[in-house]
Amino acid sequence: MASFDRTLVFGVLVVCAMLCMVSAESTEADGSFDADLTAGRTFGHHFLKRISFAMIPAAFVVGVITTLLSALTVVSMKGLGVGVILLVLTISQVIARSFPAPLPPPLPVAYSAPAPAPIPLVYKDW
Repeated sequence: MASFDRTLVFGVLVVCAMLCMVSAESTEADGSFDADLTAGRTFGHHFLKRISFAMIPAAFVVGVITTLLSALTVVSMKGLGVGVILLVLTISQVIARSFPAPLPPPLPVAYSAPAPAPIPLVYKDW
């Protein structure tokens, strides 16, 4: 994918360079080149006005891309958190199964409670 991007950018630069050369040759051949202009129109006096029209849409596109990437990052981190929790549970289960099982608790033994102590009958004849 990266090589395709590099090839695409290189191709666009070559096409732009070729168009600039063809435009310069046609302007010189027509004789309509204005001798009063010492700098080109693109990078001349009105460069800031021209670039300001491109900056607003470019800033909007960069903002949208940044927002989408941050949302994607948040969703990815949420998935990563769930994956880490599942990994910890799996590892703890493997560790728990590697140890021998503990002895079961002893069964309760039925017994009868001792009889209550007899109450002394001191005042029996009253």
